[in-house]
Amino acid sequence: MHWLDLIRRRPGMYLGTGPPNYGAMLDRLDTWIVGYSEAVRAHAVQDPGIELYSSFWQFLERRFDRPMEQGTIPTLRLLCLTDAEAWETYWRLLAEFRGADDAG
Repeated sequence: MHWLDLIRRRPGMYLGTGPPNYGAMLDRLDTWIVGYSEAVRAHAVQDPGIELYSSFWQFLERRFDRPMEQGTIPTLRLLCLTDAEAWETYWRLLAEFRGADDAG
């Protein structure tokens, strides 16, 4: 998931906006992830990061005991009080997911 690490460190460079524009950051991150995932599938590129990330939504469903049918980022935005909180929560949960994956 190297590409997500880059985005987190420099959202303005990859998403074209940064804090305090968390709503735009979340929208663009969601679009970026969907677009990248589709490009990887369409071109049959092997990316271990995207293969791992594809199970992130299942981790979140178990964590929150609710479906992620609206999408990962839209659902987190519903669960958080602000977009800033959703942004931080996304990265915290992704780190937790990666740690759980490393552990087991």
